[in-house]
Amino acid sequence: RLMGTDAPRTDIPAKVNGTAQFGIDTKISGQTMTYAAVRRVPVPGTRVAKMDASAAKAMPGVLQILNLGDFIAVVADSYWQAQQALNGITAEYTAAESKIRSSTDQSAAFAAALDKAGDVGGEEVIGKGKVAEAMQVAAKKLSAEYQAPYLAHAPLEPMNATVWVRDGKCEIWTGTQVPLFARSAAAKALGLSKDDVTVHHPIMGGGFGRRLETDYVIQAVRIGQATGYPVKMIWSREEDTQKGLFRPADMSRFSGGLDAKGRLVAYNNVFTQRHDPQEACDCAFYDIPHKSIRVAEAELHLPFAAFRSVDHSQQAFFIESFIDEAAHAAGRDPLEFRLAMLGGSPRHKAVLEKAAAMANWGAKPAAGRGRGIALTESFGSIVAEVVEVDMTSGKPRVTNVWCAADPGFAMNPDGFRNQMEGGIVFGLTAALHGEISLKDGAVEQSNFHDYQLMRMNECPAIAVEIINGNHEKLGGAGEPGLPPAAPALANAIFAANGKRIRALPIAKQFA
Repeated sequence: RLMGTDAPRTDIPAKVNGTAQFGIDTKISGQTMTYAAVRRVPVPGTRVAKMDASAAKAMPGVLQILNLGDFIAVVADSYWQAQQALNGITAEYTAAESKIRSSTDQSAAFAAALDKAGDVGGEEVIGKGKVAEAMQVAAKKLSAEYQAPYLAHAPLEPMNATVWVRDGKCEIWTGTQVPLFARSAAAKALGLSKDDVTVHHPIMGGGFGRRLETDYVIQAVRIGQATGYPVKMIWSREEDTQKGLFRPADMSRFSGGLDAKGRLVAYNNVFTQRHDPQEACDCAFYDIPHKSIRVAEAELHLPFAAFRSVDHSQQAFFIESFIDEAAHAAGRDPLEFRLAMLGGSPRHKAVLEKAAAMANWGAKPAAGRGRGIALTESFGSIVAEVVEVDMTSGKPRVTNVWCAADPGFAMNPDGFRNQMEGGIVFGLTAALHGEISLKDGAVEQSNFHDYQLMRMNECPAIAVEIINGNHEKLGGAGEPGLPPAAPALANAIFAANGKRIRALPIAKQFA
C-alpha cells in the first residue's frame, strides 16, 4: 500500500512557520541558560601558547574564561556577551609542524606525490588488462590533470551543543547525524560510562556529513565539565568556516589511449586521496579493456570529514571530465561515446538514455549555450545528469538540469526527487563557488561573503525522472544526485565555448 507512493513530509509546516526546534533553540526547563563562544587554534596541530584575557574579564556578563589547550572558550550570560569577550582575547600559538602554509604548497604536495608515482607507481587499487602495452599501440593518446579544493560543509545552523555535566552524569542537546557516536565520544572525554550520558536529539539545521563528527560535542562537554552548570556552546559562522573539518582537496592525473575506431582502450589514473567509499575512484560500468587506477598518498593540511557523497564528490568530476575529453579526442558525441561503453551495463545505459531524452540531447542549443552530460553510480544508485549553461554574458549561468536516476526502487518517489534536487544544488554550489584556501597555514575564508553558496536567482530549472530498475538492489537518495553535477556543468561549458575546466571552482575562472 505504501511502497512506491508519495509520502508528504510532516516536518515542513513547523520549519516554514518557525515552530521547529533545532539544537540552537535548546532551553532547559527551570534552569538559567549560560552561553559559550569558542575559538579553536587557527592552524591545525598547534596549541595555545599564551593568551591575554584581561580586557575580556572586565566585560559585562562574563562568567568564565577557559584555556583548554586546543581552544579558548568564554562563558557568559548571553551568546553575544561571550562572543564579544572572546573577540577581546589575544593569543599566541605554538609553531605548526606541517610545512604546508598555502594552497600553492598543498597543490605542490599533491603534484610531488603524483610525480613520484609516475605512470606505474603508487598503490594500484584497480588493475585490468595490460595498460602499458595498450598505450604503446594506441592510435591516439591524451592526458589531463584535474584538481578539486577543500570545501566547507556550511550548514545553515552553525555547530552547537548544550551540555549539563553534574553528579557523575552528562546530558547533551545537539543536532547530530549519529547520536550514539556523540554519546560514546562524550563518555570517553569525560571518563564516564556511556550509560551515564544522555543525548537529546533536536532537529538538525543541516549536516551534509559535518554532523557525523563529534569534535564539537567533545568541545562542549569539556566546557560543561569545567563549569558544572548548563551551558550552550555556539560556534560563530567564522569559527564554522575556518576551524571545522573539511572535504579533502585532491589532484588526479589521467592518460588514455584510443584505438583506430576511436574507442577508449587504455585508461591510466593516479590521484592522492582515497577515503570513502573505496570504489569511488572506479568507473566499473564502462567497458574499458585495459585499466589501471592508483593512489599516491599525499599530506592533507586540514582535518577532513565526510562531505555529501564523500569521495564521489571529487572523483566524479575527475572521471567524467576525462571521459568527456576522450570523447572529443575521438571526434565523437559525448553521449554516443559513453553509450558505446555500456554494452554490459543495461541499467546504466537506460539511465543515460533517459537523461539525454529528457534534455532533447540531439537538438542544438541556442547560440551561446552548451549542454554537458555525466553518468555516475554511488551508494547503489545510478544517476545521469545533463546540464545546460548559458555563456552569453561571458560567465556561466546554469539554466536547466535534467536528471534521470535508478535507485533500484524508489520507496517514496517524492522524497527521492527532493533528494536529487538538493544534491544537484549542493553539487552546483560546490562546482561554481566552493573553495577553502590557505594562507599562513590557516583558512582564508570566514563567512558567506567569501564562501559563497548558490542563491535562488542562480538556481536552474530541475527535472527529475525515476527508473525503478531492480527492486532487489536498493540504492540511496541523499548523496547520489551530487556527483554528476560538477562534471556535467564543466562539460557544458566546453560545449558552449571550447574552454575545458580542469580545476574547481568554476566561477572564479570567469571573474
